[in-house]
Formats: sequence, structure tokens, C-alpha cells
Amino acid sequence: MVAMSAPEASADQGAIESPFTKVEDFASDIKDYVGSVADKAEKEAARKQRAADRAAVVAEADDQLGVPYVYGGTTPSGFDCSGFTRWVYEHALGIDLPRTAAEQSALGKSVSMDKLKPGDLLFWGSGSGVYHVGIYAGDGEYIHASTGGGRVMRATFDYFAPSFAKRLI
Repeated sequence: MVAMSAPEASADQGAIESPFTKVEDFASDIKDYVGSVADKAEKEAARKQRAADRAAVVAEADDQLGVPYVYGGTTPSGFDCSGFTRWVYEHALGIDLPRTAAEQSALGKSVSMDKLKPGDLLFWGSGSGVYHVGIYAGDGEYIHASTGGGRVMRATFDYFAPSFAKRLI
């Protein structure tokens, strides 16, 4: 009877790869793929929510069209410019903005005039000299409490061009 034994591994044969390594790699790949799909879905949901928030801001601003301009006004019985933007953001989104245009201008992310989205805040003046604020409505129009017009109204950049813009949503 001949005794059989396992052949000895030589240095040039290399190690045998465990089948579990391939399964673990596959599981990791699946986890990465599922994670990336979930990330995309979350980003898309956030994008849709921001679009809905912007639309809500413009709709609330439009609801105030015709309200008289009142210096220091903060309610629909009469608004000044920053009282108007503060009211709109509070009632559309629950965001409590500071009281003055200058204080509001310190918030958010700067955005160039060619990248405006509805709901962006528009400002006139600069630094501590910011003297007016309105809300971009889209299509080159904005809504503001106008001293000149004496009421909350829509206007175009041709009427009164802003100095800079900030995005809060």
C-alpha cells in the first residue's frame, strides 16, 4: 500500500485565495452602489424641497402685493422693505430674519446676478450702507415694499437695479 500525502507548496505556487474574499468584495461593491443610489435620491429630494421652498417664498410675497408702504412696518397692514422680507420668510418657511436690510445682508451665500433663483434676497447699497431689500421672483422681476411706489409691488431690474444678492434657500 502506498501512502499518499498532500503535495508541499513551493515558493512559486502562490497562496490560494479564499472564496470568502470575493464574496466580501462583492458585498462591499453592492453596499457602495446602494449608498451612491441613496445619496443621489437624498440630493434629488433636497433639490426638490429647495425648489418648493423658493416657490413658497415667491407665493407668500405675491400674496402681499398692494400692501401699503409704511416706514417701520412689519405686518400686512403696512410694510417697509425689511419688514416685508422678514414677514415673507417667516410665514413661508418659518425662518426668522433680522429686522433691518443691513442685518439681512449679512446672511446667506453671495450669488451673482446671472445665477439668481426665485426667493433670493436682493440688496441695494453695500456694507453698513445697505438701504433696501427685495425678493427675486424670477424672469428678471423682484417683489419689494417700495417707497417710490408706496406699496408692495413687482418691479424689474430696469426700474431699480440691485447691488448684490444673497441666497438663503
